[in-house]
Amino acid sequence: MGHPAGLIALLHLGRIHDETPALRAFLADRGIASELVPLPSPTDGATTDWGRFDRVSVRDCRESHRHPDFLPRISALAEQLEGLGVPLVNPLPVIQAGHAKSAYLPQLGREGVALIPSRWLPRGWRGSLAALLEACGWGEAVLKPAIGARSWNTYRVRRAGPRLAITAADGSAAVAAADADGWLERLARDGEVCLQRFLPQICQAGELSAVFLGGEFSHAVVKSVAAGGWIAHEGFGGRNRLGKASAADRRWAAAVEERLRRRFGVLPYARIDGIRDEGGELLLLECELVIPRLFLSEGEAFGRYADVLVGPTSTRMAW
Repeated sequence: MGHPAGLIALLHLGRIHDETPALRAFLADRGIASELVPLPSPTDGATTDWGRFDRVSVRDCRESHRHPDFLPRISALAEQLEGLGVPLVNPLPVIQAGHAKSAYLPQLGREGVALIPSRWLPRGWRGSLAALLEACGWGEAVLKPAIGARSWNTYRVRRAGPRLAITAADGSAAVAAADADGWLERLARDGEVCLQRFLPQICQAGELSAVFLGGEFSHAVVKSVAAGGWIAHEGFGGRNRLGKASAADRRWAAAVEERLRRRFGVLPYARIDGIRDEGGELLLLECELVIPRLFLSEGEAFGRYADVLVGPTSTRMAW
C-alpha cells in the first residue's frame, strides 16, 4: 500500500470532532498523513481513489443519526475497501452493532452487565406513555431514540399525579401532556425508542466516561450537568473534567470492555459511559464504539490514540 508512515482517510458527514484538528497535527508531526474525506453516497461518482489509503476511519462521521442511509453507505464502502485490501479502523460488524443502542445493550444485559433499567419500544409502537411508566414503576424516565447523539430527541418524562410533564434536553416544555401518546407515536415512526429510568444521581455525580484504547484503559472523564440541568453534555451547559477513576470504577469498566472483546476482539477505541444509582453503583448507560468523542485533550491521549489508529485492527466478527 505504499505509505510506510500511513495515510489515513477520516470519513465525515460535514462536521468533525472538535479534537480532530489537533489529532491531525499530532499525526503529521509523527509523519502520518491524514485526509478528511466525505462519506460517499450511492449517487456520488467514483471520484475517490481509496487504494491510496492505508486505512479508513469512521470516527468523524458525526450527525450520522440524521442520515438514515448511514449504514448502507458504510456497508457499500466497506465492500469496496475489502476488495482493495484497505481496512476500516473498526470493522463493519462493529459499526453495524454499535450504531444502534438496541443492537448491543440488551445483549450485554443478558450477559450480566448491570444496565440502567430500560424498555425498548419497536418502530411503530403505539400505546399509553403513562401506562408504560406505571407498569415499569418509574416516576421519572428518559426517552430517546435507539440511534442518536448529543441528546438528539432526548426528553425527560415525569409523572405528576395523573398527568405527565415532558421536557426537552434544553429544559423547555416538549409537548402538551394531553398529546403525549400521539407525540410518542410520532417519535416511534422513525425507529426504535428507548424508555430508561431516570437516575437522579446524574445531577450530583454526573456521568463517568471510561476510554479504552487498544483494549487498555486510557483515561476517564467525569461529565457534569449544568445547574438545574439533567443532561451531562457541554452543549447543554455541562462540563468535562479528567477524573481519577477509582479501582472499583476501573474494574467496572474493564468488565464491560471484556465482554465487548469477546464479541469483537480487541477494539482500537471504545468509550464506556455509566451513571451511578442511588446506592452509588455504576450502571451502564451506553458503549460508544463508532463515532465517540474520546476526550483526547483531557486525557492527554493523542499519542496513545495515534498508536492504535495505525496499529492492528480488530478482525473478529460479531455474533
